[in-house]
Amino acid sequence: MLYSAAAGVYGLVEYFRARPVTPAYWGLIVFGYLLAMAQAGLGGWMALHGGQPTDGWLHMAYGAVTVLWIPAIQLLNRKRSERDATLTCALVSLAEFVIALRAMATA
Repeated sequence: MLYSAAAGVYGLVEYFRARPVTPAYWGLIVFGYLLAMAQAGLGGWMALHGGQPTDGWLHMAYGAVTVLWIPAIQLLNRKRSERDATLTCALVSLAEFVIALRAMATA
C-alpha cells in the first residue's frame, strides 16, 4: 500500500519536473505491481484454506482490481506525450493506494 503511494508521489515529482517515464520509474511501478500480486496470491491461498475477510466479496473485489494496475497504465498512456504518461503513471499509482486503503478497511 505504501509502496504505491510512494510511486505516485515520485511520479508527481517527475511530472512537475517535466520528465518522461524513465526505466527506473517503470521498474518501481512493476515491482509494486509484483508485490501487489504476491499479496493477492497470499489472500487467494488463505481464502482457499478457509480464511474469510470481514466484508467477504467486497474485499476480494478490491484485491482483484490490483490486477488492472499495469494494464490501466498501458491503456491510458496510448498516444500521450511523455510528460503526460508520467502523470498517468502517478495518478494510477495513487488510485491503487486508495484502493488498498479501502481493501484494508474491509479486511
